[in-house]
Amino acid sequence: MKTKQLTIASLMLVFASSTAALATNGDNTLGITALQWARGGAIVASPVDIPSMMYNPAAAGEIKIDKAGFDMSLGLLNANRSINTKNRSTESGSDNYLAMGVGAVAKATDKLYLGMTAGGVAGLGVDFAGGTLTPASNTAVVSTKSLFKIAPTLAYVVNDKLTLGVSPQIGYQSMAMRTPQFTLPQTGVFGIGASVGAIYHITPKLQTGLSYTSKMFMQEYSFNGIAGATEGKYKMRMDVPQTVAGGVAYRPIPKLLLEVDVKWIDYSDVMNRVDIQGPTGAIIPLTFGWKDQIIYSLGAEYEVLPGLTLRSGYNYGNSPIGPEDVTSNYGSIATIEHHLSLGVTKQWSPAVATSLSYTHGFNNKVTSSNAPAALAPVSIEASQNIAYLQLSFRF
Repeated sequence: MKTKQLTIASLMLVFASSTAALATNGDNTLGITALQWARGGAIVASPVDIPSMMYNPAAAGEIKIDKAGFDMSLGLLNANRSINTKNRSTESGSDNYLAMGVGAVAKATDKLYLGMTAGGVAGLGVDFAGGTLTPASNTAVVSTKSLFKIAPTLAYVVNDKLTLGVSPQIGYQSMAMRTPQFTLPQTGVFGIGASVGAIYHITPKLQTGLSYTSKMFMQEYSFNGIAGATEGKYKMRMDVPQTVAGGVAYRPIPKLLLEVDVKWIDYSDVMNRVDIQGPTGAIIPLTFGWKDQIIYSLGAEYEVLPGLTLRSGYNYGNSPIGPEDVTSNYGSIATIEHHLSLGVTKQWSPAVATSLSYTHGFNNKVTSSNAPAALAPVSIEASQNIAYLQLSFRF
């Protein structure tokens, strides 16, 4: 049994480290399952599956189950990132990644639901070879950053209109960075946060949802790194931003559901400037300059035939990187703003369903306003293709 538990834990950490290029809304994903991506992340008011409780813990009490349910989803991501200067355009290597999301919920009483969900919720990563900026320069830029969350959840159905939920959240964040100035090898830290949420049914056709996820306070990184000729312990702290999300869902006819969500991510609190402290006490400032992000999600689903449902979604979030911060973000290219999603679900029986989704993150370029004249114009750009498969079980 101990060996089995260690194997499961190892697999979870492997998936956590494999989500290093999930940058979509900044470095946050639209979701952790096929159904969530298919709706463009519009799931706060009308949760689409059990792992929706990662984003609104009240979802645990809103999913239709008799006794228990389980969802498992795996994703494949293809990310294209490039740095462009006056003389050349260089694409990042290592552009294919795996992702996952799982969740289970059980009905403890008619009003109390207990759940657990886990998945890769954020990440960034690039692999630019030396000579990216100028042919003779040693300018290799390699980075990975991933965040894997586990969220035990409790939801309580107050009455037929209101469901409340609460969830402590445990995070594991892994990171590595290499630039011409320093090399910090892969290491990881744990963090803790929490989320609360509510879903309220205004009428049988109209409902609303609201959720708040606190800042996740991460442990301090300690890298056995090197900067220049100085080798030793380099320390850094990078917390996870707080978010607020709200949505409205409307079902004009039984077969059709529409939802609109708005989310705020407080990137300026944790990604404006991050300081690395070297073994001598010297500070290396990382001036990312990220701005807060407002995200708009539109989701729709329609049952075209009994047991066959089509879904689509649109997601927009302004890039947190502005023209003045391009040259500080070669290792954290997060410029995608528009996403379009499609998905399909086949209900094989009352207990089993499978879902597929495809999302395209449209190419977006941000051009520097303060690049060196010898290189200008300098820009960073990115686009993505994401496909997910999901298995759903209800008991």
